[in-house]
Amino acid sequence: MQAGKTIVPAEEWESGPEEYAGSAESLYGEETYVYPGYDYYVESRDSSSYEGYVIYMEDEVWVLPGYIRVEDALEAITLGAAVLVVLLAFFLAAVRYFQMTDILIFKMPFELMVLTGFLIFGISMGSGMGPQMACAALSGESMALMSGGYYQMSHESAETVLAAVNYASWFFMALTLFWMAETAASFFTLGPARWFRERTLTGAFLRFLKRFAVNSYRQVEKIDLRERSTKTLIRIVGINFVLLTVFCSLWFFGIFGLIVYSAVLYLILRRLYDRMQEKYKILLRATNELAEGNLDVEITEDLGVFEPFRDEIQKIRTGFKKAVEEEVKSQRMKTELITNVSHDLKTPLTAIITYVNLLKQPQLTKEEREAYIQILDQKSMRLKALIEDLFEVSKANSGSIALNLVEVDVVSLMKQVRLELDDRMRTSGIDFRFQLPDRKIKLLLDSEKTYRVFENLLINIVKYGMPGTRAYIEITEREEEGQEKPGEVHVAMKNISAAELSDDGRDLTDRFVRGDQSRNTEGSGLGLAIARSFVELQGGRFELETEADLFKVTLMWKKGGEREETAFS
Repeated sequence: MQAGKTIVPAEEWESGPEEYAGSAESLYGEETYVYPGYDYYVESRDSSSYEGYVIYMEDEVWVLPGYIRVEDALEAITLGAAVLVVLLAFFLAAVRYFQMTDILIFKMPFELMVLTGFLIFGISMGSGMGPQMACAALSGESMALMSGGYYQMSHESAETVLAAVNYASWFFMALTLFWMAETAASFFTLGPARWFRERTLTGAFLRFLKRFAVNSYRQVEKIDLRERSTKTLIRIVGINFVLLTVFCSLWFFGIFGLIVYSAVLYLILRRLYDRMQEKYKILLRATNELAEGNLDVEITEDLGVFEPFRDEIQKIRTGFKKAVEEEVKSQRMKTELITNVSHDLKTPLTAIITYVNLLKQPQLTKEEREAYIQILDQKSMRLKALIEDLFEVSKANSGSIALNLVEVDVVSLMKQVRLELDDRMRTSGIDFRFQLPDRKIKLLLDSEKTYRVFENLLINIVKYGMPGTRAYIEITEREEEGQEKPGEVHVAMKNISAAELSDDGRDLTDRFVRGDQSRNTEGSGLGLAIARSFVELQGGRFELETEADLFKVTLMWKKGGEREETAFS
């Protein structure tokens, strides 16, 4: 008989268990497997042993001592060991050197850790591991099973196997408890807020809700009200549907989730509404300032869904400023026009009146009278030319000039103008360099108007060019690839101005504007204005460039009889 175990034939046990119960202490008191001094008591086959354990093995009954007391002792030992393991885990977590809570295995979300731990302990306890296995081993139950019955193991082998299995199960359960405690210890090492955000599924879910809310908020803010936003709305509604489906599938917890979700959704919508209202007020304030005449108002804030209005307000502001500047410029030009017209008309008119009065004097000689008449003729022709120029500019700007379009050889026309102005160009002291092609270049133009354009531009060089410098007149065709304007004819004139060109090049083509602000030179200031009007009237482009004293004019017409649509056509 093995220590701690009494084998009784089944027939004897069934016939009279009382005698064994009565003599249990004297028979087995010194053979207790764990602690000496345990007493034993068994009522019958159908009842449990209070202080011992009874096993029926075929024709035998095995009576094992002290099972209940061993079980009670092991519960206390297990609780103490668990406390030690938890304290060890918390101690290692508190030592920053080890950084235990930063190890990947200890970063599992809290909810998953609890679920996994309880599953492991539940399966372990259900399969007999832990205290139950140790109790069976210490009370002799496991030894009885392994040394008899099916296994028939020797005492030494059974002890080795039992020790290995018990140590392994306890070590596994201790590791599981250590892992759970170490994972939970991140609550203290990270702090409650960070732990909740990073180490819990609830925090991850709330972060997802926050990202979803922020993204939805930004998508709503970025909706362009000028375009259809079907995809954005479908995406938001789809994600909302998925969230509601998840909540509905969680029963009671889903109701709680819906409450939280509804509260978060309300806060998001409240914030979105407040932001939109704030941006609307910014937009309204800007429009009110524009209405009050503040054309320098700028919107620097982000307007969200109202962002397209920023560009529109900027366009309106720019348009208003341009209109105001144009109006100011127009008023200034009107004032200058009146002044200049008065000056330019008054000069020859005053001369005419003066010489008419001189002609009335009876003591004039014949030679003096003829000289005065010649001066009167010059001044009257000057006045006539000025008035004709005014009419030409007025008709050109109103588009009331009728064009007689024919094929014109611009090279021959330029040569004709050069011949007509040859004397004036020679006496100007300017070296004119004409670079004209040898072949004909025909364009569909009004020959008289084009002649007037060339004449005005060459006379402008004669009047305002610096003597002793060169003036270049060039006619080119732009047909080859890589040229600036393929399929065009360019007429370019450039020279050095005698006076400093302080005006913007574009202003020089305005009426009565001269490069010589002192107006010491003869001229009406209408030459460039007439030239520009006639060029644009014939579908061409007139470009004027100035840089310091350099003056350059370029005329451009489409080849092949094609004319650009202009305001004068």
